[in-house]
Amino acid sequence: MRLGLLALLCVGLVVCSCAKKEPAQATHIGVTMRRFAIEPDVIRVKQGENVVLDVSSKDVQHGFGVEQLGIDEPIQPGKPAHIRLDTSKKGEFDVACSIICGPGHNDMTAKIVVE
Repeated sequence: MRLGLLALLCVGLVVCSCAKKEPAQATHIGVTMRRFAIEPDVIRVKQGENVVLDVSSKDVQHGFGVEQLGIDEPIQPGKPAHIRLDTSKKGEFDVACSIICGPGHNDMTAKIVVE
């Protein structure tokens, strides 16, 4: 009797672990980089939300950098980058242009807020 219950339990665990989970639908947020701004300058998301940032450049090459999240993505004009955002922890994360793009480069900042 015990052996039968144990076998049934093992089969149930295998079936459950093989079942495919549907991925949560991603929320896409458009981000535009241009001399010398990042728009929007505050990006608010919910903790645990499946978020993809669609980052584009209006003029020259920029870099979308979020050091605390390990993001450093070059952004080419006409070639948007799709960056999956880690929303596992709450906090405020600084965004900066990581490729020098002109005299106002240091003014290119934004913030990601995970609530």
